[in-house]
Parts: sequence; structure tokens; C-alpha cells
Amino acid sequence: MLIFLIVIVAAGFLAHGYYRRRGGKGLFPQEDDEAMDLAKRRYANGEISREEFEQIKRDIEEGSDL
Repeated sequence: MLIFLIVIVAAGFLAHGYYRRRGGKGLFPQEDDEAMDLAKRRYANGEISREEFEQIKRDIEEGSDL
């Protein structure tokens, strides 16, 4: 019984460390997060205008309601 408890606590610590390394995005990040990250990078690099960024943002938000 004690070994089982130790294994559960160790798994919790490992899961917590994994979660923190991923920046708090959880174990299974959503595609919307990835799309928004890409749009933010493209806007920051000057590849798209503010208007294009805002349109992409609206499209992503509308798509997540499906």
C-alpha cells in the first residue's frame, strides 16, 4: 500500500513538472492556441498587418464555437 502511494505522489510531481515546462498550456494544447500563437508571431515579425491579425483573431474565435 505504501509503495502504491509513493508511485502516485511521484507521478503527480512528474505531471506537475511537465505542465510547468509547457508553460501552463496543459497536457493537450488546443489547435486554436497554436493558430493564435502563429498569428501573433507573424504580426510581431511584420508579416501581416494589424487588420489581417484582427481578422485572423476573429476567425479563430468564431471557429472555436463550432
